Amino acid sequence: MEGVLTMPSLLILTVGTGTTGQHSNLAQGLVNTLRQLRPRLFWLVPSTSPDSTTLAEIVRDGAPAGCTFQPWTPMQPFPQLEQHDDLFACRIALREVIHAARQQLRHGERLIVNPTSGTKQMSAAATLAALDEEIGEIVFTVGERADGVVKTGTERMASFSTGVFFAERALREAGRLFEAGAFDGAARLLEPYRSSPETVQAHDVARCLHHWQRLDFKEARRVAAGSTAPRLVAVRSRLDALARSSELSLSVLAELLHSAAELRRWGAHEDSLARCYRALELAAKVRLAQAHDIQPPYALETLGAAAPSLEKKLRALARDGQCTLGLLRSFEVLDALGDALAGDYFNHRRLRDLLSLRNETIAGHGTENVSPAQAEETSRHLDALLAHHFSDLSAERRLAATRPSRLCP
Repeated sequence: MEGVLTMPSLLILTVGTGTTGQHSNLAQGLVNTLRQLRPRLFWLVPSTSPDSTTLAEIVRDGAPAGCTFQPWTPMQPFPQLEQHDDLFACRIALREVIHAARQQLRHGERLIVNPTSGTKQMSAAATLAALDEEIGEIVFTVGERADGVVKTGTERMASFSTGVFFAERALREAGRLFEAGAFDGAARLLEPYRSSPETVQAHDVARCLHHWQRLDFKEARRVAAGSTAPRLVAVRSRLDALARSSELSLSVLAELLHSAAELRRWGAHEDSLARCYRALELAAKVRLAQAHDIQPPYALETLGAAAPSLEKKLRALARDGQCTLGLLRSFEVLDALGDALAGDYFNHRRLRDLLSLRNETIAGHGTENVSPAQAEETSRHLDALLAHHFSDLSAERRLAATRPSRLCP
């Protein structure tokens, strides 16, 4: 976008020494820049070179009416760049100027940085500082050129809107968060930049996966249903089926196992182990429901009749005629029913020992850690046990793996 900017603004303008040509006057060119931008307040940032400081004084004194020069301090008119050829030193100094200028912004005003004048390092540093501080607009003074410089009197403003840059940067950073499993963090990072279909869709994918990983299928379905992201359109039917599924289903079990595998991949080994533990408990309850028609709420009378050998133990644990079944109790009931799943579980000492580590972690009753090897071994033994006893589980696990694995295509 080129032309005069009419919206009220504050301006930070770097000042070099410039190359004087037959048709150029740098001081007048900077004054012409002020005349076109018409900032309410402006800061001049020269180097410590006497020529640069003198030029800044000429620009200050020639500023058009209505453009008020803002001194750096009562004793120091300009925030001078002492190391004008040091990119990083200039960048730090210019960020400080931006911070100071921001304090003077009024509602509806924009802070503009014009890095046109100065050494190449000063210009690059001003641009970087503006991007660091997410300044909404960077303006360059351009025009007809002669002898390598802009001819005085031909100046016009070329505005660079930084919104696209910030959105692209947010997408890259959100993508890295997404790959690490920080779906909520990715969505929050993208929230301010939902100005294009790409960022809106990426935000939706991150938000959906955040709820999906939490097994909040109804909320994940709601996000997917309202999104135009192709990757969410493709999984709407899966989420719809999950949202309508009973907890005691192979679909939910497959999702729980997949989420445990993802947590392990992201290095959250204690959480992965806790989900493996919960998956095995759920598998026992699925077997009770599907093979023995025993479903929650677990009435003491029903369990006692199905497993008479456990009736006394169950009665001691019952409250108001109902029992709460955890992993161990579920398998004890299955064992009393003669179910082979229980027999294989009780005979698998290594799996039981690994799962018992959950009780020592923050997910149980302690603060111990789980090693990557322990989390991987737990998953391997659990997968083998469940694959042997649930023939349809592998198909459900393939469906569970269809959730989006990348933020962007």
